[in-house]
Amino acid sequence: MANTAWILASNGYKVLVVDWDLDSPGLYKFFRPFLDERMIAATPGVFEIINDYAWAATRDEERADDWHVEYAQLTQHAISLNWPFPNGGTLDYVSAGRHNRDYSPDSIDWDNLYERLGGGQFFDEMRESMRQEYDYALIDSRTGLNDIADICTVHLPDILVDCFTLSDQSVEGAAAVAKKVTDRYHYRNIRVLPVAMRIENSEKEKLDVGLAWARQQFGLFPMGLTDEESAKYWAEVVVPYQPFYAFEETLAAFGDPPGRPMSLLSAFERLTAARV
Repeated sequence: MANTAWILASNGYKVLVVDWDLDSPGLYKFFRPFLDERMIAATPGVFEIINDYAWAATRDEERADDWHVEYAQLTQHAISLNWPFPNGGTLDYVSAGRHNRDYSPDSIDWDNLYERLGGGQFFDEMRESMRQEYDYALIDSRTGLNDIADICTVHLPDILVDCFTLSDQSVEGAAAVAKKVTDRYHYRNIRVLPVAMRIENSEKEKLDVGLAWARQQFGLFPMGLTDEESAKYWAEVVVPYQPFYAFEETLAAFGDPPGRPMSLLSAFERLTAARV
């Protein structure tokens, strides 16, 4: 996601990235050279934003119908990366939360947030705020359908990038998510893009079999493509495994020269084109 965001910003778009992996946040590590870590430590993130809203929602007082709007503005908590993107491009970052003794994502009662505290309208406004302020808002979340992932898988996105490796468990789990999102929440019209990750090219026979099986498990996804377009998508939109990137969080824009079709950078450029 960090690579996709960087490519979009480099093409002149206003981009927001949000680390919603509350249990294991780490997205900021890809942007560390371009962020002031003191600001990250001091600036509220998703955890504090949700807690502040939940606390305000429990106050017994007269208030306007749109009182929740101010709490849903992510822009006020966004930190801009220090990099001169061309053509007016920008890249802003919202963390999972301050990593101090108060950071405890397990303490959020998601059922209570939705059922009693109006969490639905809160996240609706958050989505609208991101849409108004940015060309693209990219949200990092764990795959699945649960209390936290539901928000990022169903409630917020227009496009769901459903990532998986070619193990049986990963493919079956990701395909199940794609089908549930489409079957249960068809009224949201969420476009699902399956993306095979960490593809090892040295075992070509196994790779071909694995991709063919994954495509079969996902069925018509991505939906709305002709047979020719679908075949082209599945052949091109994969992210290869590159040992160089296994040792630290490095953006492909700084690790790969442009123009090499088998590089990690080119893979993310193809994925970005599919999203656009």
